[in-house]
Amino acid sequence: MRPYAAAFLAATIAALVVDAALQLGLEGVRVSAFGGGAPWWVTAHLSERGRWVVLALILWWLAPKLFASGTESGSLSTTPSEAWRRVAIAVISVPLLWIAATWIVTAARFTLLASWETDGRVFLSVDYYRGLLLDLAPWGMAAAVVSAARRHL
Repeated sequence: MRPYAAAFLAATIAALVVDAALQLGLEGVRVSAFGGGAPWWVTAHLSERGRWVVLALILWWLAPKLFASGTESGSLSTTPSEAWRRVAIAVISVPLLWIAATWIVTAARFTLLASWETDGRVFLSVDYYRGLLLDLAPWGMAAAVVSAARRHL
């Protein structure tokens, strides 16, 4: 289980770094009539993503204690390279599945309320899709980092 936790730790740190770099870069090219706004470290979601890093550290530390009895016969027993590959797939898949689940629930709400007016206009906004891209990009890059790193294990 420890290779999974190490790969997850690497992915969360990579997502945090990519998000911070992305927000710093965007802050440099952002043109706004209003000064101020939220600092880059707030818009980069560093505190929210920081929780994932802490969770990954806790999992890495606890993995030998929590999964000591089941690693020999469990389906998670594998090579470190394979564990990192699986984590890379999960790191990109879970956010995409989350968005799909959100859209399904939203579609059900539109259907039940028989109204597009509840939140439907958000799907016509470019900012909605820009926000999705900014939310997904760090996880996609983290998956690429973990996938590339696994080749060196």
